[in-house]
Amino acid sequence: MTNWTNRIMAIIILLTVFFVGCGNNSNEGDIWGRADAKEIDINSKISGRVVELLVEEGQHVTKGQIIAKVDARDLNAQSANAQAGIAALEAQTALQTGTTQAAVAQAKAALDSAQANLNMALADYERYDQLLHEGAVSRQVYDTYKTKYEVAKASFAQAQQGVEAANYNLKVNDVNMEKTNQAKASLRQVNVNLDETIIRAPFDGVITKKYVEVGSMLSTGTPVAAIQDPTDNWVDFKLPETALSAYDLDQEVKVEGRDGKTILIGVIKDISQKAEFATRRANSERGDASDIISYNVKVQLDSDEVRPGMRFKLLGDDTK
Repeated sequence: MTNWTNRIMAIIILLTVFFVGCGNNSNEGDIWGRADAKEIDINSKISGRVVELLVEEGQHVTKGQIIAKVDARDLNAQSANAQAGIAALEAQTALQTGTTQAAVAQAKAALDSAQANLNMALADYERYDQLLHEGAVSRQVYDTYKTKYEVAKASFAQAQQGVEAANYNLKVNDVNMEKTNQAKASLRQVNVNLDETIIRAPFDGVITKKYVEVGSMLSTGTPVAAIQDPTDNWVDFKLPETALSAYDLDQEVKVEGRDGKTILIGVIKDISQKAEFATRRANSERGDASDIISYNVKVQLDSDEVRPGMRFKLLGDDTK
């Protein structure tokens, strides 16, 4: 029984070594990375109910293509009411503007005339008051000029009130104009929201996920679908610090797919300033003084042969 057990264990060990060896064609020093691509959520910019959803997962779409529609009935009603209100305010303002400005001009002219009459009446009154004290005129003549002066004062006060009333009406007209401007600003916002009821693809790409269905209620910022740009892709490599000096930003490098046939040329677009992890821990038996740290290096490929999740091996500088 013991011999059979030993034989079985030996076979298991041999098979394990065989399959591990067959499944690993990479050298220990090879640097492998994983591909990724630009992907964003298409979010709703308004709240409302989804009335149409026009895409499926895996569907290719073009920039500006309609993804979904949100119920716009309330916004359409708001737009119609705002337009009617603006029309009424503009008609009222147009009717009052000319009349009010003319009234102010007339009131100011009447005030100037009243001021001149008052000045003349005051001068006559003061002169005849002096003559009365000198006994040069009768009280009846004096009273006549005093009455003219009192009438001129009353006319001047009335003219002042007329100017104040005209200016007040002009301010009311300015208020109406401000209300009109505010109503137009509100209408512009309503129209912006109406545009947002049509949710469109931000760029050419592939719909990778749907988050909602027809009838779903959306809040501002709710994701409707995810879109991926298959032409904006890259590979993230974790380079040990010992290899980092061989690479620079904007340097062209070659990468190789796992099939051993796909060879692509990419450009280094980012070298992380922050360490990712320790590629190899310090080992006193090997004589390592400290851990070897890795840094992320982003190689932009922009190739239609790349799919997110694919693995690529870094071959090195393309110029060499």
